Amino acid sequence: MQITVYGATGTFGHHLVAHLRSRGHSVIAAHRGIGVDTYNGEGITEAAEGSDVLVDCVNRMTNNRHKALDFFSRSSRSIAMAAAENPGAAMVCLSIAFRPEVTRSKLLGYYQGKELQERVYRRLVPSDQLLVFRSAQWFELAQSMTIAAGPLAFVPKMVVRALAADEAARMMAEAIDSGERGTVEVAGPEISDMPSIAAAILGAGAGTAGRDGAVRDARDSEVSDGVGRGRRRRVPTVIPVPIPGPMSRDGLIPDSPRLSGVTLDEWLRTR
Repeated sequence: MQITVYGATGTFGHHLVAHLRSRGHSVIAAHRGIGVDTYNGEGITEAAEGSDVLVDCVNRMTNNRHKALDFFSRSSRSIAMAAAENPGAAMVCLSIAFRPEVTRSKLLGYYQGKELQERVYRRLVPSDQLLVFRSAQWFELAQSMTIAAGPLAFVPKMVVRALAADEAARMMAEAIDSGERGTVEVAGPEISDMPSIAAAILGAGAGTAGRDGAVRDARDSEVSDGVGRGRRRRVPTVIPVPIPGPMSRDGLIPDSPRLSGVTLDEWLRTR
């Protein structure tokens, strides 16, 4: 098949492109670097020409409600219109796993934007051509959510069933190969929280900033300098930041997801 992936250079998109190509598909990697801008409507139809499947992996991380709604509505409409010009082409939307109550908070504009994105595709793309692929949060997200301040690292205490972005991409590639439609949810093998994941990534050890609110004290850690010698570095103290609402409970935990078998520890060993 020929598959167009919009947002092909992002955290998820570049993994998906690799998985699809490894399965023998011809992939058009569409992104702003080659003149494809889904927000401004540039190059979208040209990138879709001749493709059997269009995949929307475009993202913008913002909790500003206005910006999130504006971005995801404009971007998804642009891609949906390109799909309409390719009769019979399947449409795959990368979304995020969350329960409906999450979108009721005015503080969580990003999730409201993703909810609108799903509505746009369901309204504009026939159901027998659409797959909404809802992934739980990725391990990589913990890095981008960590705010470092000297010896401290502040991380929102979001309860998640996270998985590696590469695993989510592999599972989407399988769903595309199988011609699936409707809604698919995927998640990791363990329920944890963002401070735990951030602590593991920082080198403080998985599980030491768990759901009980405990934190890992700052300590020295041995790291290699690449030429056989070790040096000491300071691992920050991870401070869980309480957040109100369903994200601190089960608001981001899918009900019956397909599960990746790759744990956080296993993912860390491959980085």
